[in-house]
Amino acid sequence: MSKTVAIIPARGGSKGIPRKNIRDFCGKPLIAHSILAGLQAQQVHEVYVSTEDQEIAEVAKACGAQIIARPMELASDTASTFSVLHHASSVLNFPEVLVTLQPTSPLRTAEQIDHAINLLDGQTETVVSVCPTHRYHWREENGYGLPNFESRRRRQEMGTQFIENGSIYVTRKSVFQRVDDRLGMGITSTGKIKLYIMDEQYSVELDSETDFTILEQLYKSKEEKEN
Repeated sequence: MSKTVAIIPARGGSKGIPRKNIRDFCGKPLIAHSILAGLQAQQVHEVYVSTEDQEIAEVAKACGAQIIARPMELASDTASTFSVLHHASSVLNFPEVLVTLQPTSPLRTAEQIDHAINLLDGQTETVVSVCPTHRYHWREENGYGLPNFESRRRRQEMGTQFIENGSIYVTRKSVFQRVDDRLGMGITSTGKIKLYIMDEQYSVELDSETDFTILEQLYKSKEEKEN
């Protein structure tokens, strides 16, 4: 049976919200929500936290996760997510399937993790969680705004588009055995990518104090409905 491992990348030097990975979120350290979801997922065999921070490591172990000691050079602001995950995967001798769970998505459930993993079949190399959007996207170049769309149509004529929500990535080991494939989305990718579509409430990433407030309210509202 192929082995499926969950990796939660959590460095100590977060800038937007200092020490956010172990800050209390609805009664538990933020990272605990992702660890527990990974442990409860039926398709996940082991859960690891990649960190250079001793306090985060201690909190993660108390929540049931195993620890991968991240080198300091992979804990900088410029270190890529792929490099962190490639290191973790190589330490584990490249498990068949690696599930990346960002700690900034605490509303994500074990069932959603299982559903995303189950999409990894046939020629599929990567599953990326997304949420639907009908918004118009712009970019800025040389101080001026430029549209990322060819014509301004009515929303109902645009068709459904999706934005990556950073919650769940499922990748085969072949992705991490290549040099730098950006989680199976690079130019060397040979497999197909499937989208795991999540509701917008599960797609708010926690990067600011405002996000913290919004997500806590969403979490409490979700718990009230479930109870």
